[in-house]
Amino acid sequence: MFFFNKSTARCGHQTKLKGKVSAFGETVIMKMLKRDGKPEFCLDCLGKMAIQCAWCGKPIFIGDPITLYSPGDEKYRFPAHAVIYNKEKRQAVGCLRRECADTGMDRAGFWITPGKVKRVATAYEILMANPKKESLKISDIGNPAEALPISE
Repeated sequence: MFFFNKSTARCGHQTKLKGKVSAFGETVIMKMLKRDGKPEFCLDCLGKMAIQCAWCGKPIFIGDPITLYSPGDEKYRFPAHAVIYNKEKRQAVGCLRRECADTGMDRAGFWITPGKVKRVATAYEILMANPKKESLKISDIGNPAEALPISE
């Protein structure tokens, strides 16, 4: 049977091409991206890849911009749900919501499939790497496609 609005994702599950993804008490609408005619993951699998912000506990969904803050207090203990990006620097994955992020310039990456950080240059790193002090266009902080990759 052919479904106009459904497809079998590479994860093996039937999925709508646009629909609700829920995690940790919140729901968002996602549109599936296809590769070679198929979405990579179903909506349910995408929901299972969501994590909680290390600071406020709210969900971070696939595609969301993230921060990589370190606590100022050496004695600070991360909550059990926190995803640690760099143990040595004590950097945890946080959201870019107003109550958590100091500024949008702190966007340090994106939460991507299959549930990992895609590290990109922060606006501060872009400015610091501009020795000629020329005018710069800082891309949309919420768009992974426009972000400058960074290697560590």
